[in-house]
Amino acid sequence: MKKISVFILLLLCASVFNAQTKYTLSPDSKMKVDGSSTVSDWSVEVIEPTGDFVLVDDFKIEVGAAILSNLSFSFEVEKMDSGRGPIMNGKVESALKSDDHPNVSFTSNEAKITAVDADGFTAESIGTIKIAGVEKEITVVFKVTTENNNGSFHFKGNKGVTMSMFSIEKPTAFFGKLKTMDDLDVSFHLKFTK
Repeated sequence: MKKISVFILLLLCASVFNAQTKYTLSPDSKMKVDGSSTVSDWSVEVIEPTGDFVLVDDFKIEVGAAILSNLSFSFEVEKMDSGRGPIMNGKVESALKSDDHPNVSFTSNEAKITAVDADGFTAESIGTIKIAGVEKEITVVFKVTTENNNGSFHFKGNKGVTMSMFSIEKPTAFFGKLKTMDDLDVSFHLKFTK
């Protein structure tokens, strides 16, 4: 009898694992950080981010439904590009303490649908972001659309953060004449595929 119970348990576990699909971040995903200074606005592009999540196959598109789990996203600080050459890129790396903390990461265990419309749905994810060695819990809201022909998911949105949230020393240049402002806007268009 015990062998039969163990066999049934294994079958149930297998069916649970088979009812999920893993999606991986596509290389054509885009993410950038916009900020400003006393001289001009600036942007830094995130190069080669990585990430994935697990989708429950029988999820329902309705308000309150959980759509994914184990979402993870990260990128290397040294692969961020300001478009203004190695000196500016070096200032970004220094501000984010890349020698000791080479990656920026976000992890979330669940995202829930908050609104549904004809184009897709809006989801809210609560997770932990780690920048320059400092971890903070944040809520990220994003619009989700799908491609029916290949089943990929597009996450679009933006999130306002500040450098001071992560104890980042604001970069300066030109002997202090250029001072970076505290507020940042992180925008993203992430494409996940099977």
